[in-house]
Amino acid sequence: MTSREVITFMLGFGFIFFILLMLFYGLTSLSYQKIFKAYGYAHPGYAWIPFYRLYILSDLTCEDTFKLGEFEIEKKLFVWWWVAVYVIAFIPFVGSFLSFILNVLCLGFCYDKGIRKVDPTYESKLLSYASAIFGFILWFLVLPKKVD
Repeated sequence: MTSREVITFMLGFGFIFFILLMLFYGLTSLSYQKIFKAYGYAHPGYAWIPFYRLYILSDLTCEDTFKLGEFEIEKKLFVWWWVAVYVIAFIPFVGSFLSFILNVLCLGFCYDKGIRKVDPTYESKLLSYASAIFGFILWFLVLPKKVD
């Protein structure tokens, strides 16, 4: 392969990757927007703002405390879990693993509450927590539902 072919391939691959990334972001934002509407949030369009939407989702889904086994975390601290995920990731050796676990637990909790608000007949906690790992599951659980 010549350098021109390699550059063309890389540009094509980058373009396709960018399109898929924008599609993923758009479908996830639409899912968040539908959850925000189900909670009666005044500005569901904020679902398109990256990080702020996690704060709003946490605020809407957590009532007073977040219970994890015997641990109880106050709502005013829980709404910042997503910041802790990024900070913990910098811990050498175990940071990535701990960050992943915290993300799955907190985001799965928020998704579970949000999905139940959109679809009151929903019962599977496993899919809620799996959607924290595989985001496309959230799309299939939230987007087809009607929100009043």
